[in-house]
Amino acid sequence: MLDKNSFLTGDLISLRGFQADDLPGLYRWWDDERVTEFLEMGARPTRDKDASAFLELARESDDAVVFAIEEKDGGRVVGTCGLFSIGWICRRAQFNILIGEPDAWDKGYGREAASLLLGYAFNKLNLNSVQLGVNADNKRAVRSYEKCGFVHEGVRRQFIYCGGRYHDTAMMSVLRDEFLAD
Repeated sequence: MLDKNSFLTGDLISLRGFQADDLPGLYRWWDDERVTEFLEMGARPTRDKDASAFLELARESDDAVVFAIEEKDGGRVVGTCGLFSIGWICRRAQFNILIGEPDAWDKGYGREAASLLLGYAFNKLNLNSVQLGVNADNKRAVRSYEKCGFVHEGVRRQFIYCGGRYHDTAMMSVLRDEFLAD
C-alpha cells in the first residue's frame, strides 16, 4: 500500500517526507553494525538528541530536503535519503542515502532512490551539481553511484575512521548536463 503522501514514485519505491513515526527505524539502523559497517556511526548507541536533530533537520532546514524511502509493495520504510547543504546560489548539494533494512539490500532500492532524487534535484530544484563522499571500501555503494551517473573526482585519504581503521573516501559528483543527457 503506497503512502498517500508520496512525493516521488518509482517502480520499486517511493520517497516521502521523513516523519516522527520513522524514528524507531532510524534508531535501529544507526545501531546496527551491519548497516553502519562503512560509516562513521555506531561509536555509541543512538541518543534521543541525535535522532531529534535529524528530525529537526528534515522538518525545519532550508538547505536540506530529507526523504523516507518506502517500498511500493507494502509501504515499509527501508531507509532515508536526501540533499543536504544545498547551496542555492551556486546550485549544488550533498547527496546522502542509507538503506537501513538489510533484507532490502541488493534489490535496486538505493539506485532507484538515487535516480529519483537526482531527477528532483536537477529538474525541480534546478541544481547544477550533486556531490557525495563514500567509503572507498564500500564497493556496492560505489558501483551503485556509478550506475546513477556519479563520476569519480578524487580521493580523501584516510578520511573515515570505522571498524578500527582509517579508510579513504571516494569523492564523486554528477552534473546536471550529464544526468539529463542519459
